[in-house]
Amino acid sequence: MSPSGRRLAKDLAWSYGPIALATAIFLIMAALVSPIDREQQVLAAGTNQTQPGAPGQVVTTGPGGQNAPVQPGTTNPTVANVAPGSYYVPPGGQACSDRAARVPGDSYSPPCYVIAGSNGGATSRGVTEKDVVVSMRETEDFSLPELFASLSGNEVNDSPDSVRETLRALVDYFNERFQFWGRKIKLVFYKGEGAAFNEFLGGGKEKALADASKSAKEVKAFADASSITIPYADALSQQRVINIGSPYPSRPWYERRAPYAWSTFTNGTAVVEAAADETKSRLRGRPASYAGGDLKGKPRKYAAVAPENAEYQESVNALLDRMEGSGMHVDVNLKYKIDVNSMPNQASNIIAQLKDRAITSILCGCDPIMLSVGLAPKANEQSYEPEWLTGGLAFVDQDIISQLIDDRQWRHAFGIAYNAQSEPLGGSYAYAAYKSVRPNDEPAFGVEAYYAVLYLLALGVHMAGPNLTAQTFEQGLFNYPGGSGPYGSWHFGPGDHTTTDDFREVWWDPDRISPQNGKPGSWVQLNDGRRYLPGQVPSDDPPWFK
Repeated sequence: MSPSGRRLAKDLAWSYGPIALATAIFLIMAALVSPIDREQQVLAAGTNQTQPGAPGQVVTTGPGGQNAPVQPGTTNPTVANVAPGSYYVPPGGQACSDRAARVPGDSYSPPCYVIAGSNGGATSRGVTEKDVVVSMRETEDFSLPELFASLSGNEVNDSPDSVRETLRALVDYFNERFQFWGRKIKLVFYKGEGAAFNEFLGGGKEKALADASKSAKEVKAFADASSITIPYADALSQQRVINIGSPYPSRPWYERRAPYAWSTFTNGTAVVEAAADETKSRLRGRPASYAGGDLKGKPRKYAAVAPENAEYQESVNALLDRMEGSGMHVDVNLKYKIDVNSMPNQASNIIAQLKDRAITSILCGCDPIMLSVGLAPKANEQSYEPEWLTGGLAFVDQDIISQLIDDRQWRHAFGIAYNAQSEPLGGSYAYAAYKSVRPNDEPAFGVEAYYAVLYLLALGVHMAGPNLTAQTFEQGLFNYPGGSGPYGSWHFGPGDHTTTDDFREVWWDPDRISPQNGKPGSWVQLNDGRRYLPGQVPSDDPPWFK
């Protein structure tokens, strides 16, 4: 990150939470460059053939295919390009006779269904014969456009009206292309009492609960698509409102709130399982070959660094247990407060402790702002060059985010990432979806994140069938056959309420030109981006940094 950019970030950061900052930086991607027209790739018509199936059956396509029963929660193959393949048909629906995938050409597309009979009318709060009511909370405690304008010098389509219109356009896209069983998603925007910044810091729970009560009792929402903070997501779950967006709480956190809490962020337990198994398979018993200075080649000594929030420390404790169970001791576990004002001072103390303990390898569950304005510059000041083992959290696995982190430190970064290889800016599924509905307009800079959240919501409504309740929404997602694309491999199941569980292996090359924005600094993937689940990583010495 340039000195001027770092100063701007520090000057602005008093009014922003780090995760909000990271989100803001990520959300601007689609607005940075002229668009690449992928609409024909994403939305191309298809003619995959299938035979109509009875409700509650798997439909098998291809020559000689036969219908077969399936139990709820069964994992079925993706249907985007099925020939042959099979998928679940919910009660009250039939498989389409003209195609297997609902949106041919979209690698995340659910199966294609048609309704068989009526939709049952009002099946749940917020569900009528014609509508599925979805609340969108608006808070006024920070301005993402101001942050972007100051950091980048670029202007974006950033007014509150443009954000609302972008969300409405994306909802129009899903209403037109998915099967919502005679209903349409209806967005209802409301002004919240809570402050997202306070909630990112772990506070603001009373106002978050008041807002969730408003969503449930005044808006009468079936779901909320703006639950980006853990306190608000927790409050919505208490009010029995489907919520999507909580960032990285543990798997047990979701299980305790089932069937209401969901997210496009991988759950924290899955992240630490993957990080621990990656470390065991690739690093255990080997020297710190990728550190710098006098740490290079020393026996590895590990440290964990993560925010102090209870939800995140629950996952850190799971990481420590899993590392110990694999015969790898974590010498020190350090916490920091999500408070941008104090991050440089906190980082100075953290780096001093790590250096004093001769830690070679840092398992860093860190947000990119702590890395860019705190840990990296303070490590440089103290001539400390450890290995940075990344879990791909908070959009750090995006080139455009990691380019903000000082190269002297980040050239020692490697680990895992949950996304697929970064797409060129403006060439995304989200942009193509928006342009298919409003070809003469441009979306707001939040289009990427908004699209992912609304996609998860649309999948649950589509897969639930006509009898839409929180329970059938959950069961529908458990029966979703899955798909892979720029967001990684999506799948759900009992105990799994987040989108992406598998990961790829990556390392940071500060000189490689990023396909995302054409600037130096890019993640390089091993084995052509081969994806793994925890326990599947080979134990040979990988070609990092080669």
